[in-house]
Amino acid sequence: HDESYFTESRKGEVNELRMLLRTFATERDKQRKRDIMKKVIAYMTLGIDVSRLFTEMMLAIETRDLVIKKMVYLFLCNYAETHPDLAQMCTNTLVKDCGNEDPMVRGLALRSLCSLRLPQMIEYTSEPLRRSLQDGHAYVRKTGVM
Repeated sequence: HDESYFTESRKGEVNELRMLLRTFATERDKQRKRDIMKKVIAYMTLGIDVSRLFTEMMLAIETRDLVIKKMVYLFLCNYAETHPDLAQMCTNTLVKDCGNEDPMVRGLALRSLCSLRLPQMIEYTSEPLRRSLQDGHAYVRKTGVM
């Protein structure tokens, strides 16, 4: 009886997060955006299934904020194995980010792309991986080697 209360409470909180994520694009406060992401990641690390926020999280990947990008990549990698169809939809964004002007974004995108342990990912990783080995920035080359 008590367990159902907690389950219902969590469902409500996840739905609340969904609403916050839907206003994410129009949110101007950078710290508030980060706090929303942190809450999603905190739930995820506590073992609460927040995979139904996948679509909203993927919309947030289009940001210049490296902290938010890292959290979205972490979310993506966490749910890729259990939701391969959803992870597949994000590969184009990750491949595109492997060509970003910021070397930190390139390295993080490459690391995330390569950590999506899905059989169909090999065709998507080979080209960005090859490019990374000739990248002008040491961080990107190191990521490619590892």
